[in-house]
Amino acid sequence: MNHCETLHNNLFDYVDKKMPPSLMLQLDKHVSECAECKRIVAGFRDMSVLMEEQKHIEPLPFAETRILQAVETRMEKGKTTYSPVFVRVLKPAVISFGVAASLAVGFFIGSDFAGTQSAYSQNEEIIEAVRSDLNVPEFMTDDLFYFTE
Repeated sequence: MNHCETLHNNLFDYVDKKMPPSLMLQLDKHVSECAECKRIVAGFRDMSVLMEEQKHIEPLPFAETRILQAVETRMEKGKTTYSPVFVRVLKPAVISFGVAASLAVGFFIGSDFAGTQSAYSQNEEIIEAVRSDLNVPEFMTDDLFYFTE
């Protein structure tokens, strides 16, 4: 194991000086020679100092409650529910089925009335034939004929 890995694995102990003295001397020498490890140790020490300075600050009232509520809200948003599947897939399918059923009912109703319409025209032809056989004048069957006094 090289000195960089040793330092990375024991960074807390190195900064707190809780290592055997021989290993501490080796890592001190390595940190003075390695720019990357020097940067890591300096950043870690700066962070430790900042955390020590911030220990005495009291949190805002109800901060814990607000933080927990925000976490719960985000967790609720992340839960999968069956309503999006219904909205995205089943709802359009149900609407399409309803439209198709309405069209089919309309077609069948229309075809029934089409047959009735032809029966009316056949009845009219029969009435015209009877009227001509009986020699009934046209004006007597006219709907617009008005009796005048």
